[in-house]
Amino acid sequence: MTTHTDGFTLLHSDDSVREVGAFYVDTLAREGWRTISKYQGEFSVNVVARRGDEGVTVQVSPTGSGTSISITTYPR
Repeated sequence: MTTHTDGFTLLHSDDSVREVGAFYVDTLAREGWRTISKYQGEFSVNVVARRGDEGVTVQVSPTGSGTSISITTYPR
């Protein structure tokens, strides 16, 4: 399932919160995003990052049938 509106995307994955969270933390770093704050726990991951004039918040949490990924982008 994917939901997308201007500045917001909601995704679903069958992978664990840990796996999905690690993917986004690694990808943001590799793509030049500077981490402002990060929490990586067993049941949730929350990352706030900036790159140039852009900001992004990635929230990863469990659902009844997998993992939910919420990505919000915004101008700085």
